[in-house]
Amino acid sequence: MRISICIPTYNRGPYLGELLDSILAQAGYECDLQVVISDNASTDETTEVVASYRDRFADLVYHRFEKNMGADRNFLKVVELASGDFCWLMGSDDKLEPGSVAEIERKCRAHPDIAGLSLNRNAYSFDMDQQIPERPVASGMFRKDTLLQGADDIFSRLGEYFGYLSGQVVRRDLWNDVVSNENVSHYFNAYVHIFIIGKMVQRRPAWFYVCKPCVGWRSGNDSFLSEGAFKRLMIDVQGYEKIALGLFGTNSPTYHAINRTVASVHVRYALAGAKLNGMPAEFYRKSAPILFRQYGRYPEFWTHTAPLFLIPSRALRAARWLYRRTLKRAA
Repeated sequence: MRISICIPTYNRGPYLGELLDSILAQAGYECDLQVVISDNASTDETTEVVASYRDRFADLVYHRFEKNMGADRNFLKVVELASGDFCWLMGSDDKLEPGSVAEIERKCRAHPDIAGLSLNRNAYSFDMDQQIPERPVASGMFRKDTLLQGADDIFSRLGEYFGYLSGQVVRRDLWNDVVSNENVSHYFNAYVHIFIIGKMVQRRPAWFYVCKPCVGWRSGNDSFLSEGAFKRLMIDVQGYEKIALGLFGTNSPTYHAINRTVASVHVRYALAGAKLNGMPAEFYRKSAPILFRQYGRYPEFWTHTAPLFLIPSRALRAARWLYRRTLKRAA
């Protein structure tokens, strides 16, 4: 079996070496391991970082675009360059946890008919020197390794988590078949991989969730925030809705399940972050009509998310301080 670790990157030179070191540190696997990097015309030291590792990998493929092609095209390119049976999509500022390649290899061999896998993760501070508490995948519904079957069930449970690139391993031939036969460019919203995975599980409705944390996530380094908090919020709000609509239609329970989860998780965390970071009133003025129009039908929005519009920033900061001093420390 051949596994390709597929790393789309842009201006992540300071972090890329840490990821590559974590790949080199893997042990216990028997598969043929390939590393593929697609560089979206980085202007930092990414090229030099990759060059310094070239002789340390048996198979390292590096491609650099002459100009920035957008995140979605970079996601497609890195898999296009791969030759593995399975491709582990990997954010260039994250890292592999020890033994994760061997774990993925075991699951792929044990379940040869799956379309892919989702991997549990550990969350770390920005410097990756301290593990921090993290909300559980799929609201904690998975307590053990789980084989999911049926496209609607798979997407209802994991569709929101598919957005986390580094937590997904895909069957390459099935991915390529979807890309060749679907208008994936219609879903160039930084989440094209979610649409492709959705089509994959519709064609082969078997997906595996790995409970063992296999990837370490670097918090506080969301590159999509570079264009502002409102645009970042709209990536989730508009992106997930468009994908769920294209895959399942508005009359499907799965469409509404995805919207409910985005409303109660992604949007809630975005609003909480805006409050904590002192976003101006313009952010709330622009986002409120869109959010209430799109999610007002869902009780989860009213119980989990809408109250954040009313909570003063100072009160939320005080609650965070108290949590860090008491509950978080106790955990």
